[in-house]
Amino acid sequence: MAAVRVLADHPEVDARLAEFGVTRQELLEVVRGVVAARSDATLDDPASAEGLLAYIYGTRYVRQVFLAHEWVRYRENNVESVKHPDRPLKVVYQSVDLAADTLHKPQAVSGKGSGADRIIAVGQAGLFPEEEMSAARDQSLAKLQTGVWFFCVSVQGDDVRAELSLPSGISGGNFEGFIERIFILGGGEWPADAIVVSDRPDGIEFEPAVLRR
Repeated sequence: MAAVRVLADHPEVDARLAEFGVTRQELLEVVRGVVAARSDATLDDPASAEGLLAYIYGTRYVRQVFLAHEWVRYRENNVESVKHPDRPLKVVYQSVDLAADTLHKPQAVSGKGSGADRIIAVGQAGLFPEEEMSAARDQSLAKLQTGVWFFCVSVQGDDVRAELSLPSGISGGNFEGFIERIFILGGGEWPADAIVVSDRPDGIEFEPAVLRR
């Protein structure tokens, strides 16, 4: 099996995200919004409140970031996402057990249903002709701008991480593997250096971000 392509250095990450039309700082703001939404849950709420709030606001903020760059809202097989206006490229928000760890592939906290399985199967199958898939995975994917990507966020107390990643498929109700992983926020990077986004998408009103390199 070909090695997964992992981008973790900030300059590499910034350059790769430019191909999506977004910035690392904008995606960090989405992470902050997810953490803030989870913190609104109280002991009087249902046990699933933190996860539900993370999903609702994660999806909302991902959409607001990408829509500000002319992407469009998209919904298929009950999977909420954003879609590039010109390319077969989608981004879905997902809460995971652990993101941005080279020794662990993210697993969806709630598992993935048949809807996600179908859109990934269709989206990823179109990346390359079948006979070229193995060879293509061994080459640089710097120009890869298609498929169904997931913005994965994990929150374990003060350990907050995030990545934008392209799964190869779903098996047993969860991610089977990944083709490419772009680390947005790694271990030990939350919280610290103040990163304030000056040109936020309309509608996102966050407090100044506090993050660590």
